[in-house]
Amino acid sequence: MRKREMRRLTMTGLLSLALLAAVGWPGGVRAGGVDLQTVIRNLQSASQRLSGLQATVKHQRVNSQLGVREPLQAGTLRFSSRGNVRRLRIDYTEPQAKTVVVNGNEAILIEPALNQAFVSATSEIAKKTASTSLLTVLTDARQLSENFDATLEGEEAIDGQLATKLSLRPKGKSPYTRLEVWVSHQTWLPIKQVLHTRSDYTSILLTNVRLQAIPESSFRVDYSKYKVVRG
Repeated sequence: MRKREMRRLTMTGLLSLALLAAVGWPGGVRAGGVDLQTVIRNLQSASQRLSGLQATVKHQRVNSQLGVREPLQAGTLRFSSRGNVRRLRIDYTEPQAKTVVVNGNEAILIEPALNQAFVSATSEIAKKTASTSLLTVLTDARQLSENFDATLEGEEAIDGQLATKLSLRPKGKSPYTRLEVWVSHQTWLPIKQVLHTRSDYTSILLTNVRLQAIPESSFRVDYSKYKVVRG
């Protein structure tokens, strides 16, 4: 796979992670002991209170037609939400060391092995990438009922936590055929997400989640020593 395509997929997954805590939707039926309205109410309340979190993140893309799995990416995620500004940083350890920072309107991918820093405006990535456009919709619960049919699928244990599984199907044109989201009963925040397309799916899992304030300095990176590529 070309390096630019790998960067695109990385940024797509990361912007997805940055917006995991902002999902909400109306209506639904009861599954197990929790109905959809209760999940929504708890999720929205938790999202409103959330100022920051740190977690271990793992995500992987699988070509379901060919059965090909891309290398698992794993590292430490830090997320901050203040007002309308969301910041994200992931320091990867697998499959190789690299750092991604989304800070306001700037997105940076630092790849020490290539002595390179890829810098792009977050807004430009959103314009060029279908998945970030979809995830932008997920940040606004008022638009969700217009764009998705939501179903409550039941309860499962995810990383030792009881979680409610929700399924979203787009009503209109979308790069996705289906989205699955697992909301933790411990934090009432999404801890797992699977994005399905016609040819592949991407899974994202957060473990060791700690709700805590993350200083703004954590999202400042000095990439001056690297060759800078802007896109």
